[in-house]
Amino acid sequence: MTTLLLDVDGVLLVPAGSLTPNEELLAVLPRLTVTGIYLVTNQHPRRAAVIRELLGGRPGISGVLISYEIGFPKPERAFFARALIEIGRTPQECLFVDDKPVYVAGGVAAGIDSVLFHDNARLFALLRERGLL
Repeated sequence: MTTLLLDVDGVLLVPAGSLTPNEELLAVLPRLTVTGIYLVTNQHPRRAAVIRELLGGRPGISGVLISYEIGFPKPERAFFARALIEIGRTPQECLFVDDKPVYVAGGVAAGIDSVLFHDNARLFALLRERGLL
């Protein structure tokens, strides 16, 4: 089974930096055949609290992993290593989705299957191809 690691800004909040939820994607999350869905984000404490309030309790979301709590920002390898320890998964058990190529490259460097988010349609197609939707 796969655990999904989803970026917040630019994937679940669009556009990046806004507080506008990607409702179409959020509506699909509970239907995914995954072992968990974790939000992964670089945030300072105030914005992190807002994100937890806005997204953390949504159906299908298992947890929120925030850089300042983990101790390292994306795309550092240590961010991903600590995040995996937090959720009890190996890199091979995860799929990471982010809208920034440098963060996707960081996920790949950490051994995680990582894809660049362009839009919901492409992500849904990818999830269907992998049998997750």
